[in-house]
Amino acid sequence: MSGAILVLTLPLLAAVLVYLLRRWPLPSTLLAGVAALSVGVLMWRWPNDDLVLFLGRVVRPNVPFELLGQTLVMSPAAQWAIGFMAISLAGAYLGAWRVSQGRSFFPFGLVLLALFSAVLMLEPIWLQPLLLVGVLCLAVFVIQAGREGSTRGALRVLWLPTIAVPLFLIAAWYFGQAALDTSDSFLLQRAARLTSWGLLLLLAPWPLHGPAHSLGEEAPPLVGAWLLTVLAVINITMLQEFLVRFESLQGISLFPNLPFLRLAELLVIGGIILCLWSGVAGALENDLSRLWSYAALFAYGAILVALGLGAESSWALVWLLMITRTAGLMVSGYGRAVIRQRAGSVTDFDHVQGHGTRLPWITAAFLLGVLSLAGLPLTIGFASQWALLQVLGNRDWLQAVVILAGAVGLVVGVMRSVRVLLGPLKNRLLEREDRLLIVLAVIGVLVVLLPAIRPQIWRPLLSAVVTAFASTPGG
Repeated sequence: MSGAILVLTLPLLAAVLVYLLRRWPLPSTLLAGVAALSVGVLMWRWPNDDLVLFLGRVVRPNVPFELLGQTLVMSPAAQWAIGFMAISLAGAYLGAWRVSQGRSFFPFGLVLLALFSAVLMLEPIWLQPLLLVGVLCLAVFVIQAGREGSTRGALRVLWLPTIAVPLFLIAAWYFGQAALDTSDSFLLQRAARLTSWGLLLLLAPWPLHGPAHSLGEEAPPLVGAWLLTVLAVINITMLQEFLVRFESLQGISLFPNLPFLRLAELLVIGGIILCLWSGVAGALENDLSRLWSYAALFAYGAILVALGLGAESSWALVWLLMITRTAGLMVSGYGRAVIRQRAGSVTDFDHVQGHGTRLPWITAAFLLGVLSLAGLPLTIGFASQWALLQVLGNRDWLQAVVILAGAVGLVVGVMRSVRVLLGPLKNRLLEREDRLLIVLAVIGVLVVLLPAIRPQIWRPLLSAVVTAFASTPGG
């Protein structure tokens, strides 16, 4: 039996049960979290090219599976990425246990997990962006979460993938023509150039970051944290697959007359500017949701820089940045979700003033999570940011200084937020955090702080990443 069958059926079956139990919050939450965690653990523990026994059935993860005339096959990189998406969903469910992220998040999150997994397993690879657009159309429901008013976050997330789809399909046609006429190098160059443009749109460096910012600001916090994580994981894994399969993408410029404008260079430049822009905007921000969104963009900009550096940084650094970013997003997203709920879904400074005096642990989780996204020392994000700055320092110290300036801007934004959150309380009716909220906040604080004290815990995860992405020639 193919591993693709289990990746699709387990979350979907669990989603049906979770939906049937929706009137009982604790059982439905527990089932959803266990289902997501189980998928993640199975993906990370199963060898991709070996036989495993699951519930009395012999399973081989990398065996192709035909569904509706399409082939689904799980590569080592896709298997690791699916496991990461599933475990991050389990983390989002843990936070959503005590603060609602919309009635549909628990069952529909599992459906989205199965569909996002199908994106990474779909063959041929040219159809993956098309399926991604379809899945994002369904994700609109958890982004809006029954909320009326602005739909920017739900709609803007569709823009860039929709524009990228025709580029990938035309590139596939050119690659097919180039295979028939190997003497015509123009066809191969045109195909590689269109593919690079499509990947650039999906990865969305500066100035294409607007949809990600709107998603982070307007979606329910933990939903936004998970979707931002999933989109980054899918796009990076898709980039890896393209680099492995099409060597012509290595070194191709996006413009024929500008040979120095390659995808790697644009990712480095766009990522650095995104880090600086996010830091400056975060320093001037007067809204906790927008500050959180800028912090997420800063951490994503660092990932793009590591991707653009390619062999100079390695996939281990890219995924270390991804893992620490996800942890920071989830912890700060949980804190923001509680503050947002208590403030009546409005998180500008006027509405959250003094909330830290009644919600000290929640506030600590939010602030430490944001500082982790900025890569502050003694947080989970420091090891990855420091490693990136070291690589950049050996290459061009000015680039490292620019990223550091962006981090300082975010710290300024956090300091301004602290002054407001710990200021005089305006809403005297605000209730204090209950014990379960405190327990979850303490878990989040420990997630942010403990890995900074014992950084060697990353070694097993990074070894698994290097093994899964070993066939990749570089970013």
